Amino acid sequence: MKPFLSTLFCSSLVFVGFTLSAFSQEAEIKVGIIGLDTGHVIAFTKTMNDPAAKGALANCKVVAAYPKGSPDIESSVSRVPKYTEEIQAYGVEIVDSIPALLEKVDAVLLETNDGRPHLEQVVPVLKAGKRVFIDKPIAGSLTDAILIFEASKKYDVPLFSSSSLRYGPKSQQVRSGSIGTVTNAKTGSPASLEKTHPDLFWYGIHGVESLFTVMGTGCESVVRSTTEEGMIQVTGTWKGNRTGIFEERKGYGGTATGSKGESEVGAYPGYAPLVVEIAKYFVSGTIPVDPAETLEIYAFMEAADESKRNSGASVTLDSVFKKAQKAAQSRLGELE
Repeated sequence: MKPFLSTLFCSSLVFVGFTLSAFSQEAEIKVGIIGLDTGHVIAFTKTMNDPAAKGALANCKVVAAYPKGSPDIESSVSRVPKYTEEIQAYGVEIVDSIPALLEKVDAVLLETNDGRPHLEQVVPVLKAGKRVFIDKPIAGSLTDAILIFEASKKYDVPLFSSSSLRYGPKSQQVRSGSIGTVTNAKTGSPASLEKTHPDLFWYGIHGVESLFTVMGTGCESVVRSTTEEGMIQVTGTWKGNRTGIFEERKGYGGTATGSKGESEVGAYPGYAPLVVEIAKYFVSGTIPVDPAETLEIYAFMEAADESKRNSGASVTLDSVFKKAQKAAQSRLGELE
């Protein structure tokens, strides 16, 4: 197998045209959940199982869940019993293994809050040919993120991962050209840390995803610093001398400047717009987010950690990606 996305920073057309066959418009898609340690599982289930749901959502129903979380993250351990009880109120069956789950469902929401087990959890899902959405963070490292997309290729099942912040209305309008070519943008979100993950993977991913939603791919290097208030700040340089900044803050938001004007961006739109996109993918098999963009987002965040380790030195995304790709090549056997 050739190294995945060896031309990541030259092309973002990796999975264009790659779709699975669509379900019929009348078919009910039985959805399963892996991991019950995040409030997303209740919000997503409530939206999908709403009797008044329309469009693709009307075709999707969460029917089963495997609750296991992460034993070494306290927030995960403490949440599982609560969310296990709550989700059963929506008629969701609790099962004791991923294989048992896969026997009952057509598609999967991989919701384990910890990105580290995602590779191990997603491989059997892909082997079974089930469509899968992986909630943030897609993995606990850039290397694992690369391997997850390798597995996607190997088993011919496209998948996607996204923060709900990608689907903020203003962010989507800017992405669609409302202010022309974006030359500068600054987005922000909370960025609470989890020692088992690179700093921005755990929660800063929200603001970083907003940044890439409006800037697009093409980030070449990053410099990490801190604001006067001691908050994380990461400045990225994009091709064409464009600049994008992620800044840790208490809430969500930001601004973008383009060739035709300025716009607010980065607002939190709730979960529903993301769940609609997941449902569309479950029905059609067409992924809404290019893997190249997702991997560049995680390279940005991993490069930010490398910049921190090097006292704020500039770090290229290409350098961290090549290092992770080399590590991924040595672990391809894990995809069997």
